[in-house]
Amino acid sequence: MKKLVLLSIMLLGAFAISAQVIKGKFNNYQGETIKINIGGCDREALSIAEDGSFVFNPVIRYENQKFTINMPDEIRIPVLVGKGEEVRLEVSKDKNGETTVKFAGDRTDINTYLFAHANQLSGRRWAKGKTFNSFDEFSSSLDRLDKELDRMLNKIKGDRDLVEEYRVEKNVDVISCKIGYGKSDKKLTLDDPGYVKFMRSIDLNDSVTFRKDPRKASLGYPGLVERRISWEEKNRAKAGDDPSKSFIRKLLILDELVTNQEIKNNVSHFYAVMFYMGGGNAHAREFVDIFNRINTDPTHLAFVKSRPLPSEDNSLAAGSLAKDFEMHDRDGNLVKFSDLRGKLVYMDIWATWCGPCVEEIPHMEKLYQQYKDNPRVLFVSVSVDSKVDAWKKKLDEDKPEWPQYIVDGALKDKLYNEYMVVGIPRFMMFDQDGRIITINAMRPSNSKIVPFIEEQLAKPRKVQGLSGMKKIKLK
Repeated sequence: MKKLVLLSIMLLGAFAISAQVIKGKFNNYQGETIKINIGGCDREALSIAEDGSFVFNPVIRYENQKFTINMPDEIRIPVLVGKGEEVRLEVSKDKNGETTVKFAGDRTDINTYLFAHANQLSGRRWAKGKTFNSFDEFSSSLDRLDKELDRMLNKIKGDRDLVEEYRVEKNVDVISCKIGYGKSDKKLTLDDPGYVKFMRSIDLNDSVTFRKDPRKASLGYPGLVERRISWEEKNRAKAGDDPSKSFIRKLLILDELVTNQEIKNNVSHFYAVMFYMGGGNAHAREFVDIFNRINTDPTHLAFVKSRPLPSEDNSLAAGSLAKDFEMHDRDGNLVKFSDLRGKLVYMDIWATWCGPCVEEIPHMEKLYQQYKDNPRVLFVSVSVDSKVDAWKKKLDEDKPEWPQYIVDGALKDKLYNEYMVVGIPRFMMFDQDGRIITINAMRPSNSKIVPFIEEQLAKPRKVQGLSGMKKIKLK
């Protein structure tokens, strides 16, 4: 019996040693709610004592798992922790009111780096309060931060593969930041000599930097190549160029500048998806011929081959009758999209694990409140979650008042295929007769969405019979 008790104590001790913990203190804590991201878009409020101290025992699913503490001032504190490790941190404010974090325990160097990357680079705080008169000034300032982040990465001991992964991520963010310089002023970005020199210097065949990132929902890192190609197309633009041949020009430039076949495949496939989503045009045959010549990926080629030429099948063009699909309400009842005809429908395709989707929910709520008494408008959210319980949990938390549906399995595949959904969130709008207004509508957070809705409501409606329409109770 004593041996059994001793064995139990040893096992409990081993478990205690292997348990991981994130602990620390928020100095000058004022009682505000601070949440930690525990995976996807799931967040959990930290249990914080009056003195600002906290202890959090995360569940680790991977060898290295990153959690993010979301501060009220929009500062993000990434925390990387492994099984059985202890990470300690102290959060304070400096004399300028900026959030500072001191790490201790395990992963000190790598967490210090992640905090700097998340807020100085990704959060663009390095440029706060600075004025740049040229791209060269902007680039030099950013390069200083880049070197400092490299120094921090070089200081990290241990997992070199993880360090190099973070280095690639940093390099991509630096390039992205430079490409986006002056994006609000097109003349500045096109004419600034330093910017032009930088854009020309980007190695579009860098297979390390521009590899397809499986974590990205859409194009991933090759998206930077696409931005470079788009800039080149604008730079080469001539008076009288046919706007409808823009994608064709981009394919030709892509073929000219990119020799890495994997990058060329990924970017040309992206253009094909965008071309089909836009409904195509009279130059569809030329576009498809060029695509088939420069893309060698069997999956991409099959994607194009399986679809009619956009110019021959304008089923997604504005004014086309919307393709029907089925979805389930919260109670599991099957509902057809065609059942919703009779109102202007603004549809949100989203998922609980999609950060940008969740960020739009408060804006969707505000939009709904503005139109909830208007019988001519219907707001609908369609989740593509594979886990119904996660979807229901989110609905219980947010308590949205507008209709909520979900598609999974074959229903999701049909929706994605019929409406060319390649990423979420996706917003679509349909008129009262069930015809497409746009399958790429503005987001609720866009200040122009209300005027656009008003514009659609002001249009005269075609009088049609209502036979075949089914009246349903909206949940």
